[in-house]
Amino acid sequence: MKKLLSILSAACLLVSCSNKQTFQISGTLTNFGSPISATMLYLKTRTVEDLLISIDSTFLKNDGSFILKGESLETDLFFLADKDNIFFLRIFVEPGNKITVNGSANDINNIKIEGSETHTLYDKYLLQLADIQEQEETIYHNYNVFKQDPSISEGQLEVIREDLSVQLQKLEDLGETTTLDFIRTNANSVVAAYLVYKNALSVNNSTVIESQLQLLVPSMKNKFLTLTNNHLEKLKQREVGKTLPNIELPDPDGNLISLESLRGKYVLVDFWATWCNPCVNAIPNLKNIYREYHKKGFEIYGISLDQNREAWIKGITNYELNWVNVSDLKIFNSPVVKQLVVTYIPNTFLLDPKGVIIAIDLSKTELEKLLSEVLP
Repeated sequence: MKKLLSILSAACLLVSCSNKQTFQISGTLTNFGSPISATMLYLKTRTVEDLLISIDSTFLKNDGSFILKGESLETDLFFLADKDNIFFLRIFVEPGNKITVNGSANDINNIKIEGSETHTLYDKYLLQLADIQEQEETIYHNYNVFKQDPSISEGQLEVIREDLSVQLQKLEDLGETTTLDFIRTNANSVVAAYLVYKNALSVNNSTVIESQLQLLVPSMKNKFLTLTNNHLEKLKQREVGKTLPNIELPDPDGNLISLESLRGKYVLVDFWATWCNPCVNAIPNLKNIYREYHKKGFEIYGISLDQNREAWIKGITNYELNWVNVSDLKIFNSPVVKQLVVTYIPNTFLLDPKGVIIAIDLSKTELEKLLSEVLP
């Protein structure tokens, strides 16, 4: 009987392997990598464990031409990338596809990708967003022009900033509506499932994510549904009313500091980095709040997503951060980041004395108001 089961298992494995179909991606990429030395181009994919792995690689020829191959059981998203993912091109591939890629690595938005119906659908979606993104870039450009104009006072600049913020919010809302309409119209496509997953990483709201999952065909099964549901499960463990899982990371001296060691205080868990401008801009307000409420029972547990230890230590010193500072210097690859699905910074959690999350991403005004109520 055991021998029969072994034979059947082997047969199933052979069938599974035979169902995989080889695909090919070839073409020419100009201005890619170093102009004086051979440059490696990688074919990568993301696993259901949310790991980015390489499945093939090749040196580009002198004219920029290349050929890469892979195998897939289903329509999936693959990436052409350099070693450090600075160049990162998304390509939806169907099993058996022969895809061509041609263009300049310096102009990634205009690289021509042909040979995949699914990717053509993705291109149609990107085209719908192109005008919105162009308008957003114009607003940012205009603001920088105003900011550098010495004839414009700080008061006038604030009025301009508020007006442009309103315009940006309208464009953001339009982009969201466009994306949701696309998902509804293409509810059975892997592109729609990918967009739901992509939204899930930025929304960090389980109710919103669940509502978007309901837009997809119920019978759909693919990698992006698995990734989204895994993300959703983690997200529900770090919402208001939940006890934040314990964190234990080293301080600048290498001492492990546990989040649980701060129980009995109101604690702001602050994910930040020295390279993050919004994080740095928030420091003066945090310092004022810390001075006001620290002696009353308020603490900050600052988790840096820096990779450079020197920059992190210098930041603590220069900004005079007198609260708890910890980091494993693994940026977004930190196990803590993955455990708490931190996908952007600054990202903050306010905990009560028992470690229960009472608020997420409070503004300066909201944080001051709440602390004034619980720590009068």
